[in-house]
Amino acid sequence: MIALHPITPADITHIHRGLSHPEVIRHYAVRFMTLEATQEQMDWYATIEREGTGKWWAIRSTADDTFLGAIGINHIHPEHQRCELGYWLLPEHWGKGIISKAIGQVLHHAFHTLGLHRVVAEVETENPASARVLVKNGFRHEGTLHECERKDGRWISLDVYAKLAPGRP
Repeated sequence: MIALHPITPADITHIHRGLSHPEVIRHYAVRFMTLEATQEQMDWYATIEREGTGKWWAIRSTADDTFLGAIGINHIHPEHQRCELGYWLLPEHWGKGIISKAIGQVLHHAFHTLGLHRVVAEVETENPASARVLVKNGFRHEGTLHECERKDGRWISLDVYAKLAPGRP
C-alpha cells in the first residue's frame, strides 16, 4: 500500500536521489545533479502550492514509510478547470503498480476536491511504459507534439494524454 504526503523541505535528499538518477531523468524534464541545485525544485514545489497553481506529494510505503517517488499536478487553470499531471518513481519500485495507485489518488483530488474537468499528461514518445500507465488509468491519447522540445542537444516529441472528470465522455 502507498500513501501520499505533501512534499516538505525534509524530502530534499529523496527528491535529489530521484531527479539525479540516470534512469529517472532519462524521460523526465528536469534534473538536479547536486543537493544544492535540488533546492530549486523544492522552492518550485512550495511556490506552486502557495500560489494555488499546483501541488506535489511524496509517494511513501505505508508499511515502513519508505520514499518511493513523487507525483503532482501543476499548471492548474481554475477558469478552464484543467491541470497537468507529472510523476516519477525510483527505479527499484518500477513495475509494482505503485504509480497507478498514486495516479488514482491524485485524480480523485483533482476531480472531486478541486472540481477540475480535465487532467493532461505529456509523455516522451520514447517512454511507452509511462504511456501504458496513463492508458491503464483511463487517459486517452490525444496526439503527438512532434519535435517540440530540446533535450540533451536533440529534439524530442511528446505524446499528449488526457482524462476528463467522471461522467463526461
